[in-house]
Amino acid sequence: MGIGTGPRRHERNQRRRDAVVVIALAVAAAALLVSARADGGQPAVGRGSTSPPLAGPLPPGWHEVDRQLTGVLIPTQVYAAATYPIVLGHPAGACGPPRRVLAEMPPGGLLLQVVEYPPRNLEGIPIRVPRLPRRPDRFTWGDATWAPFECAGPSYKFDYRQAGRALQAQIWMNRATVDPSLRAGALRILDNLR
Repeated sequence: MGIGTGPRRHERNQRRRDAVVVIALAVAAAALLVSARADGGQPAVGRGSTSPPLAGPLPPGWHEVDRQLTGVLIPTQVYAAATYPIVLGHPAGACGPPRRVLAEMPPGGLLLQVVEYPPRNLEGIPIRVPRLPRRPDRFTWGDATWAPFECAGPSYKFDYRQAGRALQAQIWMNRATVDPSLRAGALRILDNLR
């Protein structure tokens, strides 16, 4: 065998091809991120193809949040609503809702976010999502776990699978001062997301 032939050459060529694929994926992801942030720094979220439709109007006191609450790409925010105005004039957090968003919450307020764990990551590699329970017909607070989650801080968390999608809903509130009608509205929103 001559110099630069055989298994070593094949390995170098394979590494080069792998590097080209990684660079192409990174460029594509950056282009998507730049186009999503063209509105002034925050990716907009509306009723796009990944956003679940809400069956019926929002409960009184609630409004949709039309922006990403974080800069996290996976899991992907598919829906958010709050009982107070959220001003996202600061960079999105890298984990959980930005502390400023939670600091803006009034004592009786709530924030709801639904995220989806896609079947593949940005590089196309399958993501292993734990087996999740089927979406309940009606959500109850007994279906949720209240805990200080790693990125999200103290919140209620619902994990469920719906139509083959792995979803997680989180609801932040001050449990001692939350408005009971708004708290009930959070469950109605989850019940009506399709």
